[in-house]
Amino acid sequence: MSEMLTKLGIDWRIFIAQLINFLILFLILRTFAWKPISATLEARRAKIAKGINIAKDAEDKWQSIEKEKNDILSEARKEAHKIIDDAKQKATILKEEKLRMAKTEIDKQITEAKEMLVGERQATYTALKNDLAILITKATGKIIKDLDAETHKKLIDEAIKDLETA
Repeated sequence: MSEMLTKLGIDWRIFIAQLINFLILFLILRTFAWKPISATLEARRAKIAKGINIAKDAEDKWQSIEKEKNDILSEARKEAHKIIDDAKQKATILKEEKLRMAKTEIDKQITEAKEMLVGERQATYTALKNDLAILITKATGKIIKDLDAETHKKLIDEAIKDLETA
């Protein structure tokens, strides 16, 4: 075998020395370089995984907050519609109440006006009746001077009754 190595141009002593150097270098690198590099890579992987988890948690929280915001907005809209509907209802009730009160006031004023007209009519009728009685008395007094006062009064009362029934 040493002959084969020699034909290939490889010296077996140099080869063994290089193999020993390689093993020594490998052990040194493994001890001083590989472990720190592996630890650094592992720490970096852990940091990246932690960052991904934090980002995922942040995304979940954002979606939760977005859903909560939408729920609050929806509830606020419902509440606003309810307030508006209540206000419309109250306005309608108030309008109906004001209309009822106005109608009642108008009816009251009409009734008072009718009563006043009836009173004035009655007063006018009474005044007219008295004036008519005076006129009839004067007219009949001129026409019938010979009647006594009682007959005269009876005739006047009958004339007034005839006018009242007419």
